[in-house]
Amino acid sequence: MKEDKTETEFYIGTVKNWSNVTGVQIQLDGQDSPMTKRFKQMLMCRPLKIGARVVVMKHSGTYIVLGEVSKPLPYYHPSDLSSTATQAQIIERCNLILAILRQVGIIWNP
Repeated sequence: MKEDKTETEFYIGTVKNWSNVTGVQIQLDGQDSPMTKRFKQMLMCRPLKIGARVVVMKHSGTYIVLGEVSKPLPYYHPSDLSSTATQAQIIERCNLILAILRQVGIIWNP
């Protein structure tokens, strides 16, 4: 069996442009300008916002955006709402949960 000596490296960068069609344009930390080439990203990290901080993997001469780096997200449990919660409080909590799911890329509006 042939031994693969390909190295994999990881970087932190900033999204400079993003498109479902053309891919992600990134500027790696320490670079003076963004790369001209656009790269693929993991499906679970869509959509990316311009300015988002991302983890980037370099493998076999190309880069793949693995995901966004962000502060920890809050955790909510259905029992956080009391049995006397108003309809407005329930809707507000549902909207907050949907916003978090969009932020982490589980759901999005294409």
